[in-house]
Amino acid sequence: MDELVEFLRARIAKDEQIARAGSGAAWRPSPPGSVSLDASANDRTPHDGTSRDRAPSAAAGQGGSRTTRSQAPGAERPGFVAQAENESYAEHIARHSPARALREAAAKRLILDEYVKAAWLMSTGHGGEAAEAAQAVRLARLRALASAYADHPAYRHEWGI
Repeated sequence: MDELVEFLRARIAKDEQIARAGSGAAWRPSPPGSVSLDASANDRTPHDGTSRDRAPSAAAGQGGSRTTRSQAPGAERPGFVAQAENESYAEHIARHSPARALREAAAKRLILDEYVKAAWLMSTGHGGEAAEAAQAVRLARLRALASAYADHPAYRHEWGI
């Protein structure tokens, strides 16, 4: 399962890299169908230690929107992130902000590290039936995490759940 672990580490690192490029800021939907920085989130302490006081890059603002940042109505507004086709799309984009992506990367990394630590302990003779059963559950978690990346070219279908 070393290949599954490495696959997940690479995907998590890429997700984190993209989120950091988007400033790690929280977003909120702004009717009608636009997404803006969530100013109230700047007052809360981030779980990942990143700063939330920077505006997202133009590239981050373009992700998933129908128009580019420079073309979108309201793009000149402070805190503008993206213009979506409708309010439902804006809500979806806002819920998957860089801040959330960074929290998800940290959570996934903890799950991955738990599996790796248990595998190491078992390899040093600290196993047994209960440890093996617990590791099987951890492996199922890794496969569940990997299934989100099923469209990646390096994904192997035997990792599926």
